[in-house]
Amino acid sequence: MAPAGRSNERCDAPFHVTGPDDAMTDASASLQSHYLTFLLGEDLYAITLGAVKDIRASGAVQPLREVPGYVVGRLEHALGPTPLVDLRRRIGLPAQVAGGPSVTVVLERAGQRLAMLADAVAEVVDLGLPDEPATASDEPDARAELAWLKGAAAAGERMVLVLDPDQLILPADRSAVHAALVAAATAQAA
Repeated sequence: MAPAGRSNERCDAPFHVTGPDDAMTDASASLQSHYLTFLLGEDLYAITLGAVKDIRASGAVQPLREVPGYVVGRLEHALGPTPLVDLRRRIGLPAQVAGGPSVTVVLERAGQRLAMLADAVAEVVDLGLPDEPATASDEPDARAELAWLKGAAAAGERMVLVLDPDQLILPADRSAVHAALVAAATAQAA
C-alpha cells in the first residue's frame, strides 16, 4: 500500500470541506490547530484546515494576463473565478515533471479566495499550532521572499513547513491579480 499522498491514482470527484455555515460549526473551534498536509516532491508542507474549501484533481485552467509567473491562471470554481498559484514556482522549487500527479486545493480566508497546485495531498494532522486570524495586509513584508513560510513543525517523525495562506499571493501582486481576474471576466462576458 502506498503511503498517504503517494498514490498516482487521480480522483475526479472533488472533496468538499465543510465550512462555518455547515453543521460542523461546533467542531470548528476544536479544529483550529489542524492542518492539511501535502507534498511538493519529497517535502511535506501544511496549510491551516480552516482555509481549505475544496480539494480536487487538477483540471482546466484559463490563462490570466499580466500576473506574476507563479500565478498560472484562473480556475473556474463553484465559489467563483479563482486565481491558481503554482506552489513550486511561488516558493522557488524546480518545476513538476510533465504529466506528474497534481492536485488543486482551493483556499478561502478573510474573503479572499485562491487555489494552489500541489503534487499530492497527504493527511490532516494536529500540529498543535493555533491558526492565527488572517491579516490580509497590502503592506510589503520585509521578508517577502519567504513570506509564504509561517513556520515549521513536527508531524510524527517528519518535519513540516507550514504555509501562510495570506501570503501565497504577495501583497504587491494582489492588485495585478485582481485586475487580471476582472479583465478575464469582462472579456468572457463580452
